[in-house]
Amino acid sequence: MKTLLGTAAGLMVATGAYAADLPGEAAPVAVDYVKVCDAYGAGFFYIPGTETCLDISGRVRARVVYTNNTDIDSASNSLVVGDKVNFKADAQVKFDARTASDLGTVRSFFVLQLDSAAGTITADDAFIQVGYLTVGKFGNAYGDVFYGDTGAIYGEFDKSGVGAQIMVDNLGGGFYVGAGFQGLDNSSKWQPTIWTTGRSADIMYTGRVGITGQSWGAVDLSAIYEAHDLGNNDMWGLKATADLKLVDKLSARLVGTYVDYDADNYFGAAGALKYQATDALAVYAGIGSKFWDKAEDQVIAQVGADYAFTPDLILTAEVNYTSDNVFTDGTAPSVTDDTWAAMLKLTRNW
Repeated sequence: MKTLLGTAAGLMVATGAYAADLPGEAAPVAVDYVKVCDAYGAGFFYIPGTETCLDISGRVRARVVYTNNTDIDSASNSLVVGDKVNFKADAQVKFDARTASDLGTVRSFFVLQLDSAAGTITADDAFIQVGYLTVGKFGNAYGDVFYGDTGAIYGEFDKSGVGAQIMVDNLGGGFYVGAGFQGLDNSSKWQPTIWTTGRSADIMYTGRVGITGQSWGAVDLSAIYEAHDLGNNDMWGLKATADLKLVDKLSARLVGTYVDYDADNYFGAAGALKYQATDALAVYAGIGSKFWDKAEDQVIAQVGADYAFTPDLILTAEVNYTSDNVFTDGTAPSVTDDTWAAMLKLTRNW
């Protein structure tokens, strides 16, 4: 019996082998499966047939916002106050491709956003990095202040422009240092004119130094200088940012900035706290102020909470307050009055 079974098995193997080699039969095509790339963190995968790692991430947000609205009537140049409720939806997709090379990591990065009243898709940052060098459109400084939807905006330090930057980030101990320049042509942010016959360049020069990746957090110091061709409008500023881990589940952000314009200057400061009450619930609050020479002080405040149904599906409830900002030299009317806003937002990150 064993002999018969062995003979049958042998015939089946032989028959299969011959069948695989029958003339006219195409050889099976090897499948090039997508492989995980762990060299640059979670989310990256190898583009099939290449040594390039790609990460595609994004978010979709939907919100309803109540605002104690304040605006200027363009016809009468008078203040108009009224309540309003808005629905809003926006989306963002990020593409991050990286390849190891003899020059260091070669990286290309760009962001697409759907975030306008007309529902148009626009590009945000788009740059190439080769080792320490970055060229393209990128932000000029550490921007995050508040933990919520509304930030304490500090004008020139939150711009994104086309230019070049050198950032050395392997000095040891988490230290980094960098410098760069960006075009200031606001009429064409993606194609700024930095030189024309008979005119000097309108350029922003930037510098940064800081430390990151520490058990207590990170600190960044940024400086900017804007050179303008027309008029005496050159401007400079400094900004210090600290992102701190205070105790277990409690973190803080602190920012101080000074900007010297030709027409005016101001000092700004802001602070925010965030407490991770449970794995799902986090609460946060922040307050900031600008102290102008020729305008009343302006205060921005925020309080909110995030609840994560899943790690990537988050419900946010938030209230924001902005005080008025009246010029005291009579050069401009009050363009805002105290404003309150309440928001309920659902975010899906991926």
